[in-house]
Amino acid sequence: MRDSLRHKRKSEFEALAGPDLCALDPNGGVLVVTTYWRPRTGDPNPEMPGEKLSALSYLPTDAQDQCRCGSGRCFGNCCQLLPYWRPVCPNPGMQGYSLLRPQSARLPLFSNEAVVDFLHNDERLYCVEENPHQIHWLYWGDPALDELPYGTLSFGDLELRDHRSLLISTLSDVRLETFLDLLRPLHLGRPKKQRDPLPRLPKPGQRASGGKHQPSS
Repeated sequence: MRDSLRHKRKSEFEALAGPDLCALDPNGGVLVVTTYWRPRTGDPNPEMPGEKLSALSYLPTDAQDQCRCGSGRCFGNCCQLLPYWRPVCPNPGMQGYSLLRPQSARLPLFSNEAVVDFLHNDERLYCVEENPHQIHWLYWGDPALDELPYGTLSFGDLELRDHRSLLISTLSDVRLETFLDLLRPLHLGRPKKQRDPLPRLPKPGQRASGGKHQPSS
């Protein structure tokens, strides 16, 4: 099951990267994955975003700049040296970037009504689906950030499933900690975490291998 999920994520990212990846300068910047939600044409409620869109962009970075992956090292001593791309994603509120690490966390529930009221009242969350079996919120932050023509930036998903557990789905360690901080007043206990590393893509003209100058992940 986990291998099939990894294969699915790899296929999604390779489709996102597309054929233009080889045209980018691997030593001059990093790849950034940004997720948006936007209305679908014909949706009855134009204020209710109806689909998720992921976009890949190239962020130029000088060798002496701090690396976007969040390592604390300069780009020239970090991701610039690697023979493969390590994509990053924006932190909540666009406060810097973090290494892309798709992951989830599940928390058990004991009092559904109190939890739902708490989440509905948090200005940083936006409910995009509510039915007897599932309630789905997006973390937009406060204020929400719009970027035309793509939609509103989304920094993760929070789902109440069958009124038994909360499932957090995010793309980085920083985003997961943001969700856990938001939920901490509910005292839900220790989350069950699962991390699924994104496959590394070889840079143009290079092969991913155990070279001398590769910093640790």
